Amino acid sequence: MPCIVWTKELETGIPLIDKDHKVLVSILNQVYDAIGNFEERAVLGSALNSLLEYTRYHFAREERLQDVAGYPGLIAHQQRHHELAKQVQDICQRYEADNSTVQGAEVLEFLRSWLVQHIQKHDMGYLAQCLGNEAAYQAAEQILFSPQGTIPQPEKKGLVWSALSVLIVEDNRNFQLIIQTILKSLGVRTISVVSSGAEGLEVLSTRSFDLVLCDWRMDGMDGLEFVERARGAGIASKVIMMSGYSTDDVRQQALQIGVDGFLEKPITARGFLEMAGRVMA
Repeated sequence: MPCIVWTKELETGIPLIDKDHKVLVSILNQVYDAIGNFEERAVLGSALNSLLEYTRYHFAREERLQDVAGYPGLIAHQQRHHELAKQVQDICQRYEADNSTVQGAEVLEFLRSWLVQHIQKHDMGYLAQCLGNEAAYQAAEQILFSPQGTIPQPEKKGLVWSALSVLIVEDNRNFQLIIQTILKSLGVRTISVVSSGAEGLEVLSTRSFDLVLCDWRMDGMDGLEFVERARGAGIASKVIMMSGYSTDDVRQQALQIGVDGFLEKPITARGFLEMAGRVMA
C-alpha cells in the first residue's frame, strides 16, 4: 500500500507543478517500500538521493514561477523551501554516514507531513497570483534538471531526453521504479523494463534502443554475460552498467566486452545525467 496516494486535493491546476509533485509522491512511495529492508539499502539510498535532488529542482521551478508572476509571498515561501530542503539533506547525510540512524517511522512521518501539508497549505496560497500566467509557466519550464545546477540556461545542443529510448534490465522491482522515476523526470517517454538478462536479449532481438541500463548482479544471467551476448548479437545500443559491488577487475572486464559506462549504487539523478551525457555524446 502506498505511503501517499495522489488525489485531486493535491492538484494545483498548474501543469508543471502538478507534474513535479507527482514525481515527488512517487519517490516518497519508493522510500516507503524500501525503508527497513536491509537488502534494499541501495534502493533506499538512491531514492533519498533522488528525493533531495528533485526537491531542489522543484523548489527552483516553483520560486521562478512565483517571481515572474509577482507573488508577494515569495520570500516567505523561499524560507520554507530552504528549511524543508535542509531537513531532507540531513536525512540523506545521516543515512549515508550510518543507515541505522535513520528510522522508518521518523522518515515516513516527516516526508508525508512536509509534502502533503506543504502542498495543501502553502502551495495553494500562490495559485491566485500564478494560475494561468503563461509567462510564469514558461520561465519555470526553462529551469533545467542538469549536472550544472537548476538555473535557467540558454537552449543548447545536447541530449533530447524526450526522443531517447531506454531499456532497463534489472531484477529488483523497487530499483526498476526509482530508475523509471529518474528517467521520466528528465522527460524520457520511451522506457521498457525487463527483469532478467534473458528477457533483455529477447527484447533487443526485436527492438532497438538508444540506451540500455543493466544491473551487474542478477539471478541467472548476470550483467556481464548479458552485455557479452548482446554485443555478440550485434546490438549497438550504448550500455551503462549499475552495481554496488564492482571492482576494478570487473570494470575492466566489462569495458572489454562492450560496457560504455558505470553507475555505482546508490545512484543519483545527477550522476546518471553526467554518465548518460558522456556515453551518449
